[in-house]
Amino acid sequence: MENSIKVTAFAVLSVASPYGAAAQDLIAPEGELIGTAIIGDSLRGVATDTAAPETVIDQEELDARQATTTGQLLDTVPNVTLLNGNTPQGGGVSIRGLGSQAGLYSSDGTVSIVVDGVRSGSEEIYRNGSILALEPELFKEVEVTRGPSGGFRYSSSAVGGTIELTTKDASDFLEDGDTFSFRQKLGYEVNGESPLATSILSFAPTEDFEALLFLGGRKSENREDGDGDDIFGTEFEQASALAKLSYQIGSASRFTLAYQQNQIPERDVNYNVFDPDIDSAFGRVDRDIEDTTAYLEYAFDPVDNALIDLTARLQFKREEVAIDPIDPTSTSGLLQADHLTETTSLLLENTSRFDTGAVGHELLTGLEVGRRERSSVVDAGTNDGSAPGGTDDFVALFLQNEMQIGERLTVAPALRFEAQRLTFENNPPTTAFGSPLVPNGTEVEDTSWTGGISAMYDITETFAVFGTVARNENLPVLDDANNEVALNTIEQADTVEVGVSYDGFDVFARDDSFAAKLTVYQTMISNGRTYSAGMGRFQSEIELQGVEIEASYVHPQFYLDLAAAANRGDVKELSDGTDVDDFFEESTADNIELTVGRRFLDDELNVFFTIDHSFENDRTEAVDGPTAPSDAYTLYDLGIGYTPTRGPLAATEFRASIDNIFDESYRQYGSSRNGEGRNITLSVARTF
Repeated sequence: MENSIKVTAFAVLSVASPYGAAAQDLIAPEGELIGTAIIGDSLRGVATDTAAPETVIDQEELDARQATTTGQLLDTVPNVTLLNGNTPQGGGVSIRGLGSQAGLYSSDGTVSIVVDGVRSGSEEIYRNGSILALEPELFKEVEVTRGPSGGFRYSSSAVGGTIELTTKDASDFLEDGDTFSFRQKLGYEVNGESPLATSILSFAPTEDFEALLFLGGRKSENREDGDGDDIFGTEFEQASALAKLSYQIGSASRFTLAYQQNQIPERDVNYNVFDPDIDSAFGRVDRDIEDTTAYLEYAFDPVDNALIDLTARLQFKREEVAIDPIDPTSTSGLLQADHLTETTSLLLENTSRFDTGAVGHELLTGLEVGRRERSSVVDAGTNDGSAPGGTDDFVALFLQNEMQIGERLTVAPALRFEAQRLTFENNPPTTAFGSPLVPNGTEVEDTSWTGGISAMYDITETFAVFGTVARNENLPVLDDANNEVALNTIEQADTVEVGVSYDGFDVFARDDSFAAKLTVYQTMISNGRTYSAGMGRFQSEIELQGVEIEASYVHPQFYLDLAAAANRGDVKELSDGTDVDDFFEESTADNIELTVGRRFLDDELNVFFTIDHSFENDRTEAVDGPTAPSDAYTLYDLGIGYTPTRGPLAATEFRASIDNIFDESYRQYGSSRNGEGRNITLSVARTF
């Protein structure tokens, strides 16, 4: 009886973990197993059970962060940096210095953004964002994989990393036996005078059917920096919606239909969302941003056949940035283009689980066939010369086999074949700057074979070593119509990662837990066609290297989370054969972030304090703009969450946070403007 009481008391410390709660077997003095104690986790766990450098942000942390934009959630992950502003229409994400080009493009194809398994487009739109025009309240989980590990399921080019966002389901808000729930959330941010409202209706009239409807909206005025000055161009309005229906047929089949949309209307704003202060070079526009993701999925998973876990999905992605000049006499194509990218594809995936001798396999195979249509129509009826259009017909085959060899070794090879045909349509003969475009009707076909292998070996029950070797290839895109070198070049990247992890209990004190992971990587890019060197040339040989550290410590009285990263890059050669030894200026500043927290009242009250330090970065030749040298700065944030489980306030969530407590004035390397000053965010949510 006494032992049972100890187990029960210890389990009170339990909280949800993104990787599952930590468990420790309790053994009586005579050697008998008397139960399993669940050790409380910190705000964010560490993925010590995989060779991939991945971070999962779960629902608890998503709620606790109270982010204004989806990009702000990602900025807390090691070696992931939010560039070019903290507004949804202008945010770009860099992973290990790759993905977004500071001040120019929100996406360059080296980072994949995947929403509910549907990949976003990778076309460039000059000085306009939208790749992350997504409401953070839509999501229940965000998984970030740094580097190529795991990305071959979606892309051959994601050498920087993969960001997978998963939307909420009705079952997330329905307890056992419930058929209906309604959740209302209201929030307000002081800096920007920004209100937020979201409503979630969940419905499950039978065990076989469930539906969710989400409606949300937020609005912000211009934010202020630490000096009290307006950060122009940070005002925005955003409306979002999600509908998801799921129907189970028998024990093996399930249909799911989902539709998600985000809208950001802008009136009389600067064309350049990254640096709105340089009006003289561009002008003012009306701009409407719309991001739509939809899919119809059939899943077949018979309980008596481990070789079949099949998913067939018809999916659609629509990304639009429609721009009109305020000046009716303007003839600039930049200021009147309606940028539209639509991707339709059929995806088939199957997971088979089987053994061959002493080796256990989990084999994922997949086939995707689709078309991406891209246009940027101006008043003249053709596409804008700076954003050529046409179609991209593609087919991809991929496989990934996670093999458990004995009790200690896991090996996971991955392979992807991709073929595409670019067809250029409705383009003018030249760009606005006079560069010739390939003639309409031109077809360019390319193929790529990419893949890698990861391995993890458990030296002991607490220590493990791991490593990855991978090759990525970045095929040409429709934007390359104005550069023959880029259009006929397949960029290659070879990555090597090695690391060590630790995961143990009773490490520094009784009933504590400590997990840590260290990853060191090097990436060599050759035949580069992504980063311009001017005069039609590209940075063709680039060397990248860096280190990433994640750690989590949980004591019965408090918890600690640590994330730190450093990355370096050098350009060795240009596409015309010129040898150089220059900084790769997209490499971001070194950063370290520490969170200290404690839970009270049987975990109903969570209080945490975060210190976020970015180091000085002068590894650049630029003297102004987003890649100009940046000073070191430290930000201090406080978060409080109260979620009572008893009494009249049960099912109600109260949250408050203060970001940049000391009103620090700073500019993050890669951003064109200052960061936000002090911001207080309050929210209340209740589920009925």
